[in-house]
Amino acid sequence: MFRSLFVLGLLSVFISGCATKTITIYRAEKPSFKLESFFNGKVEGWGIVLNRNNDVVKRFKVNVEGYFTADKSSGKLVEKFFWSDGKREKRVWNLKKTADNEWGGTSDGVIGTAHGVASGNALKWSYRYNLILEDSFLNKLSVDFDDWMFLVENNVLMNRAVFSKFGLKLGTVIITFKKSNG
Repeated sequence: MFRSLFVLGLLSVFISGCATKTITIYRAEKPSFKLESFFNGKVEGWGIVLNRNNDVVKRFKVNVEGYFTADKSSGKLVEKFFWSDGKREKRVWNLKKTADNEWGGTSDGVIGTAHGVASGNALKWSYRYNLILEDSFLNKLSVDFDDWMFLVENNVLMNRAVFSKFGLKLGTVIITFKKSNG
């Protein structure tokens, strides 16, 4: 019995050591990321989609236009994707500031509300998304996104989003965004 409790204790320590890091570890990092500033106006992005084996399965370009209210408490992001296979996709995000450095977001495909928290140069989004599957017997699959953004220069943002189902990683999306100067 003691041995079973010991193994259970070790397992819980291992699992807690694998827990998702907290956003506050980036609070001192510069430049400071403000969602409502970076995405206000035109932003371009280039990205890849990796499968769970880290093979690139798709490439894309995305044009984003952001509009925020004068008090910066809400906004809209219009994303236009141009996929390497010739497909085009449009996604509109409706954003609302829920607290200092916290955002909520809704969009087609998002189940419920995405929750975002910013600290220092980072922003972490968590949300569930209905992923449209191509070449599959399933039409769509509900997946969880662990989505991290890092401002590396005032006009360059890097984004890494891991999507999973039942805690199993299915793939990763990596995007580099560049904000227009005008």
